[in-house]
Amino acid sequence: MRVLRLNRLDRYLLSEIVGPLALGFLVYTFILLIQFLFRSAEMIIRRGVPAGQVLDLLLYSLPNIVVLTIPMSFLFGILVAVGRMAADSELVAARASGISMFGLYRPVLALSLILAGLNTYLMLVVLPSGNHALQQLRVDIITRSAGKQIEPRVFYEEWEGVVLYVFEKPPGEERWKGVFLAEELSPAESQITLAERGSVELDEERDRLVLRLENAVIHKVDPRSPGKYYLSRLQSLERVLVDRLSGPDQVQITSSKGLREMNLPELRERLQEPNLSSQLRNLTRVEIHKKFSIPAACLTFGLLALALGYGGARGSRSTGFALSVGIIMLYYILLNNGEEAARVGRLEPWLAMWLPNILLSGAALFLLVRRDRDRTLVPAALDRWLRRRSWAAIERSGEERPAPQPAARGEAAPAEADRQAPPGRRSRRLRLGRRRRAAASPGRTHVVLRLPRPRVRFPNLLDRYIARLFGGVLALVLFSGLVIYIVADLTEKVDDVFKNEISGEVIFDYYKYLSLQIVHEIAPVAVLVATLIVFGLLSKTNEVTAAKSLGLSLYRLALPVVAASALVALGTGVLQAQVLPASNQRVAQLKDLIKGRPTARSYRRADRQWLFGQNRYIYNYLLYDSPERTLHRLQVFSFDPDYRLRRRLFAATAAHHEDGWLFRNGWTRSFDGLSVTGFQTFEGPVVDTFPETPEYFESEFKLPDAMRYGELRDYLEEVKASGQAAPELEVELYKKLSFPFISLVMALVALPFSFRLGRRGTLYGVGLGVVLGMVFFGLFAFSSTLGETGALPALLAVWSPSLAFAMFSLYLLLGVRT
Repeated sequence: MRVLRLNRLDRYLLSEIVGPLALGFLVYTFILLIQFLFRSAEMIIRRGVPAGQVLDLLLYSLPNIVVLTIPMSFLFGILVAVGRMAADSELVAARASGISMFGLYRPVLALSLILAGLNTYLMLVVLPSGNHALQQLRVDIITRSAGKQIEPRVFYEEWEGVVLYVFEKPPGEERWKGVFLAEELSPAESQITLAERGSVELDEERDRLVLRLENAVIHKVDPRSPGKYYLSRLQSLERVLVDRLSGPDQVQITSSKGLREMNLPELRERLQEPNLSSQLRNLTRVEIHKKFSIPAACLTFGLLALALGYGGARGSRSTGFALSVGIIMLYYILLNNGEEAARVGRLEPWLAMWLPNILLSGAALFLLVRRDRDRTLVPAALDRWLRRRSWAAIERSGEERPAPQPAARGEAAPAEADRQAPPGRRSRRLRLGRRRRAAASPGRTHVVLRLPRPRVRFPNLLDRYIARLFGGVLALVLFSGLVIYIVADLTEKVDDVFKNEISGEVIFDYYKYLSLQIVHEIAPVAVLVATLIVFGLLSKTNEVTAAKSLGLSLYRLALPVVAASALVALGTGVLQAQVLPASNQRVAQLKDLIKGRPTARSYRRADRQWLFGQNRYIYNYLLYDSPERTLHRLQVFSFDPDYRLRRRLFAATAAHHEDGWLFRNGWTRSFDGLSVTGFQTFEGPVVDTFPETPEYFESEFKLPDAMRYGELRDYLEEVKASGQAAPELEVELYKKLSFPFISLVMALVALPFSFRLGRRGTLYGVGLGVVLGMVFFGLFAFSSTLGETGALPALLAVWSPSLAFAMFSLYLLLGVRT
């Protein structure tokens, strides 16, 4: 058996590929982990999740990311390495020595097989067990941290048949002050419980989640028989919220796994089930073939990248970046469309999963053969046709127009020529004509006043060159991050798409609006990476040395990048202020539709069944008729300053008029502790006044990221006026100003490292930049979360990481020899 041996050229090619491959893997993985950093900080600080569990969550999540980023980074590494060698004529020298393109593929094939084997192991062994453990850990974290997720003045409806509302949570205490609990005992009977104190605790012995209430008063009534009203008081009350031994989450985990949590034998066993539906059978077969087709993409990408990278030129890294992003997008579009076609039976599952590899491999072999024969990538017949069409267009555009007739003697022909001349030439001709006429006029003295032209030294030619290079690299990094983010997110949501039969139009709209938020989030990282790449390229080509020899300092050389980064910060600020509030609201709606919960999140107050109003009112209603301005089946609960129920109103309908609300067919009850101090029924219209008007119910209910700065500021003032502290809203308010500023900070952070790297190469610099970005965003996430919990002032929590990094980078920049 002949062993594959690598010669010196093979080892050299491998060494050129490994660096960009590692860089691509680091950048792509970091882009996908940015959100995880913020979630980790939130889980550790706010929910009290142990850091060990968060680390386990990261380890279980990594296989889902790595199986995607390995083929992507491999494609990027080959394109960059081969493109650089082609640009430096190293591949031309190798071809002149008699080495064919297929001979150059030998080290690429060796590395492809290694990565394909690693990815196959991840897909067959690590990913199923990791997904199963990840699902278990998520349920455990959600269950154990449920009490810390509940925020004051927010209706919590996560548990079936229960609505929980907390009036206040004193600082430094685990227990709440003022608890409102509503339960549906039957379709006709409802029960509410009010307690002075309450908390959610985990009963580890019985493995269940329990709501513990102190000094609880229970109100039970059938709204159709208001005369029967039951009141009772309990010193302590326990309500089981989740019994994990019999809960739906635990049953699902122990008895049934999702397709992505199954290994190969379990998937094959699933196919043997006789009652399996056709769609589930197709998806099971798709999952089996996907475990092999995605790792095989490493072989496909190796073939394709070698053929495309051979034609590299100067700037091959940016070209390789763009090509890798385009190929990745094409591959996953074909893969996801094939999965949908296989689900509905339009394609065989094996063909749907292997078709992207087959098509791209066929194209790669065709390109390799043409490259090996030193031919253009375009077939000869098509090339000749394109050339003929191009020359015909050139000849048509170059046909001479009929020359204008010469002007008769005495006519102002030059004036006509001046009118037909371009503006700049026309003005010059007019000035020359005036000077000639002045010189031909005897006896006149003319004074010509020459004013100095203002010389704008910025931006000069060099500034425009650096800014253009920076803009191109920044666009490629942003586009690459956007594609990677969308591919990973779509891979995660593809099961929900198939389960809920979501149309392609909905998916397109979702990612169309989501892409704006993605660009806003990754802009600082893109600025950091682009700055390091730009000055790395300028240093490697000795352009920085040439600028210094001409007397330009590095500070002056960095000015266009700083100015461009400031424009990026301004652009993301405008994007956040003017566009993201509307787009994020649309994203939330489409996400709920994809998840199969179109009514789980409310976007208008009229769609909500529970609302908290002014002066401690809680409204509960079945629906709101906007044209008639009428509430149906309305209940209003009125509380005193100690959060005790004072009055309860029920009405079949409530219509608003100028004098207030007109209630029909209902009753009212007033209370003093356990004593009923008043009871009255009514049928006809009864007028009563409440602070809320129909505009309150018709207005939109927005999350902080769907509010403009002014809206969030006004809402924060409203919450503070009600006596409730809202550090989370303060942090979100200050983030709207501080987050765009991070782009400028990242440019300042990258500059000293860019100049200190010298000719070490852009790969080293980008790797260092990614590490710096991870440190910054980790610090920013933890600082912001401390602000949300009230441990730090919101202004300090949001701005301190940016200011600290800016001062540190300026200190390093002042130490650079310019």
